[in-house]
Amino acid sequence: MTANNFVASKKHGAIWIATDAASYLDNGVVTEFRSKVRPIPEWSAVITGRGNSYGLDTAARELFLRASSFDELVCIAPRELPLIVDKFKLNSHFELIFAGFFSGKPMVFFIRTPGHDSSGIGSRPYLIWPMAMNSTAFGPCPSDELIAAASFVEPSPNDAPEAIERGLRKLLELQRRTPAEDGFSRVGGWAELTVIRPDGIDRRTFHHWPDDHIGERMSPAPIDWRTWDGEH
Repeated sequence: MTANNFVASKKHGAIWIATDAASYLDNGVVTEFRSKVRPIPEWSAVITGRGNSYGLDTAARELFLRASSFDELVCIAPRELPLIVDKFKLNSHFELIFAGFFSGKPMVFFIRTPGHDSSGIGSRPYLIWPMAMNSTAFGPCPSDELIAAASFVEPSPNDAPEAIERGLRKLLELQRRTPAEDGFSRVGGWAELTVIRPDGIDRRTFHHWPDDHIGERMSPAPIDWRTWDGEH
């Protein structure tokens, strides 16, 4: 249930990505807080994803070594990813997400290994799936009740940059309060905002959840959305 949220904007010529930092065991106990974004400054692109962190790191490294550009990365991934999974025995499932400029356009692509479909796309394993151009995608998806209670409207690619950032921060709060089957959260630690433009990548921490600790499960306190100011 790693939070991965994307706004690809043709208007602004940029991609916004909002992720949380919690890594955890299957039972929800936090093992570390770390960035989940793997930047590729040479291409003004990033690789992120969901699932097994060792598989994600290994696949991201190997795909970068086998490609000479973001466009080539997207094109070779369906062929090379199964070879990488087999070579390095990456038996724990994961999903890779590529964000960058494909043919000069801000785009996001998904590809998964067998057994992993946390995005709910329903695509076949090793099939590259593009997010619709000039659109928003996010996961996990909060419940309709939670969205209504928070009066949440997903950020639009045509919104002002500060409105996109605020919308993504609120979305992370909703995702944090979307528990797993055991009742505990899988989103927390701190939130990272990554903005990709053709001339570079900007990354910064734009929220902290100080109640989360390594060695514990995450159980966020209730929030009053009427007084939520987007900062605390």
